[in-house]
Amino acid sequence: MKKFLIRAGMNPHDFKTPQDLIERDLIGTNSGNLLYAHSLYRNITTNDSILEADKYVLDINRVKYINENYDGYIIALADAFRNDFIWQLKKMTQIIEKLQIPVYLIGVGVRAPYGTSKNDLKFDFDENVRDFINAILKKSTIVGVRGKLTADYLSNLGFRENIDHTVIGCPSMYTFGNHLKIQNLSKVDEETKITTNLSKKAPLNVLQFIRKTHKNYPNAAFIPQGYDEFKLMYTGVQVFNEKNYPSSITDIEYENGKSKFYINANTWIKDFRENDFAIGTKLHGNIAATISGVPSISIPLDARMKELVHYHGLSHILPEDIQANTNINDLLKSVDIHSAERKQSENYNHFIEFLNENDLPYFYQDESNYDNTPYDQLIEKIKLYPPISAFNSEETNIKERINNIVIGNEKRIRNMNSLIKKQRTQLQK
Repeated sequence: MKKFLIRAGMNPHDFKTPQDLIERDLIGTNSGNLLYAHSLYRNITTNDSILEADKYVLDINRVKYINENYDGYIIALADAFRNDFIWQLKKMTQIIEKLQIPVYLIGVGVRAPYGTSKNDLKFDFDENVRDFINAILKKSTIVGVRGKLTADYLSNLGFRENIDHTVIGCPSMYTFGNHLKIQNLSKVDEETKITTNLSKKAPLNVLQFIRKTHKNYPNAAFIPQGYDEFKLMYTGVQVFNEKNYPSSITDIEYENGKSKFYINANTWIKDFRENDFAIGTKLHGNIAATISGVPSISIPLDARMKELVHYHGLSHILPEDIQANTNINDLLKSVDIHSAERKQSENYNHFIEFLNENDLPYFYQDESNYDNTPYDQLIEKIKLYPPISAFNSEETNIKERINNIVIGNEKRIRNMNSLIKKQRTQLQK
């Protein structure tokens, strides 16, 4: 049995509670990270291979243990080529250089403004990215990137497209292999079950459009993804304040009690199958709907999102397409909600080719087996924590939440103190 270590905050089948999440950020600041890890578990778990999360631990002292206990290290990243992630990229590079097992990069993107051209892709961290990719290529055949813009960036750094790197999109889109069937939807009304998602950097017209959606459609449910939004929903305390963005549980996006925060991918996807439509600026909020068979419209805000909606054929509109009088039915008429279906099979087969090139095991999912994979059989009896409702929801047990908040924070402080003590000891050596 081969065992692969994978960069993830937790295993998708781990029973984690809000208390666990208060104690430690297991979602990497954004619950969207849960989706692509979940997909890789489903695709790479076979009768002869399993995956295990590294819990986002970057400790060079664990290299010996990793070498002795794993057959490979799988790294899946989002827009990791950005200034505030470079310190982690440097630590990863140091660890990768000391590993004696294969290392696979299955997805990574560059963060850049909307409209960035290939010639604009020059950053202060270029050398750090070059070192990182070189370290991985010494331990695997080819790296996978999220879209064309990231491919252009690596080509600018001297890496060869389709030899050193290839576009594979986001692994989350391959959760059920080449199976992708989106239900029909011609219009929405007050009975339609709508989910919305938002980014804090969304322009004012988009923020106002989402707010208007919640005013006009009583069944609309806001699905936040940020770690700070989890804390807001669970504790009821306003932990951030963004103008025009839902920052309090008294805001309309939370007010109707339908808002949910998901701490595992399986429940997220299962719940979304009961919805009718999704719209917003969060890529994985809309991918969760898409792979669940629910029509969605993405509103890409930057080049990172743009390269992915184009590669996967996700139905989308631009922020400037939204005017003061725009409504969802106007937008539905302007997009093809089935466009992703037509790209799915080709993209998935290319993803499988990528795994083959790197000699990684996989379970090929098609119409006959996508709901009965080795991973499904492995976790069929495992229970997962339900979605979290807002603090002011009728179903909230306030006493239980306060107890979990206190215990979770106490453990968090103990963990931080232990880490500080460990670091001091290492510095004194």
